Amino acid sequence: MAQKSKKQPWERSLQASAHWRGWGLSEHYGKVRLKLQFPAGTGIASASATLPYPWAENSIQPVQGLLTRIYGPVMEGGVTLKAAISDVLAVSDHKADEVVTPWPGIITAFKDYKLTQGNRIAETTFDSSYGRYLNVALVHLQGRKAAQTGKELTRRVLAHPRVNQKPGIKQGEELKPWIEMPKSRLECCLALKKFLEYAVAEHRQPQTFLIGEKDYLELRGADGKRRKKAVLTDEQVLELIRLLPKTWGNVVKISRVFGVRPWEISFIALATNDAGEPQLRVTKGKTYTTRGGVKEETEPRWLEAVAVDGTTFDLEENWDQLTLPPTVSGKTLGAFLRRLPYWQQLVAEYEARGEWLRPYSFRDTFSVRAHGYAIDDTMIAAALGHSVEVHHRSYRTSEWKGVRSAFAQASSKRN
Repeated sequence: MAQKSKKQPWERSLQASAHWRGWGLSEHYGKVRLKLQFPAGTGIASASATLPYPWAENSIQPVQGLLTRIYGPVMEGGVTLKAAISDVLAVSDHKADEVVTPWPGIITAFKDYKLTQGNRIAETTFDSSYGRYLNVALVHLQGRKAAQTGKELTRRVLAHPRVNQKPGIKQGEELKPWIEMPKSRLECCLALKKFLEYAVAEHRQPQTFLIGEKDYLELRGADGKRRKKAVLTDEQVLELIRLLPKTWGNVVKISRVFGVRPWEISFIALATNDAGEPQLRVTKGKTYTTRGGVKEETEPRWLEAVAVDGTTFDLEENWDQLTLPPTVSGKTLGAFLRRLPYWQQLVAEYEARGEWLRPYSFRDTFSVRAHGYAIDDTMIAAALGHSVEVHHRSYRTSEWKGVRSAFAQASSKRN
């Protein structure tokens, strides 16, 4: 017969808080559960309630204080156990329900808040930036061995074993835990920190779930080195266009010649500029959040062309006749590119020299080629639809071949 695990001294102290006859405390899914049991005929109804405190040593004092204050009203029979707890916590009936909201309910409420009241992010953004981490966190917030602090929870989530769940030959393949992936580790820590702050502030979860600045810096670790982005040659771009179906070949042409974001292709229209000339224009700006938390949108912009091996494919002249896929995004473009053995070969070649090739690389290639024309970086940033600060921080502006050429030209002029 299996022996029950020995109770810790603090557990005995916590249970001793309910020292009156008929009053008892136990652990219930990581929380403190209060149960009242009285013999028939005493005139006092038996009842139970989950208290808003974790089954942890630091709950001893607040639990003692709460029980001391509700004992009299409950034993006098004037109020129910739930009402007495609500009165002491000075919350409404609705808030009292929130006190014992299961963690899945808090995650649902947090998602609704982020989608409709907070930054008003898209559902896909929530799933990638929060959802995948909260799904794992839920595993460690429930059960008899539930995490009791924010720091403990974050450590468990970061080290949680992962496997590839996407259908295909790699399904079930072991993946690195997030703690070994600097970018994901940082994103995970930030997501859990924000979620737990919400849980404490809005659902009266214990303060122990808050992650202090010192612990947060320790958990997130050092920032990973930013990967160098790949820049495609004109020959590589032309080969990709040749190998792709016509509609997706047109997407690559537009992405490379005008440096647009893939999703912006659906919002390009031919219009008349202030010089009275026809010119392509992105009619919808990119939505972003300011440091003050306000959502804003960049201005629509006119598109400028950077030729591929001397050609712009007459995109502007033939815009209304171009055939395009029904839906264009970085994800859909990437799906078609990954089917090409040639793209797979390029990815491997660039990775071997420490560079990152992805659909967005057409945009970085536009940036480098535009800088090769000696165009002012302010103008290039405007053509790409972002600030100069973002341009310098996030985009390739040169490659060694161009650097060598520029210095050689400068040297020849001096001689």
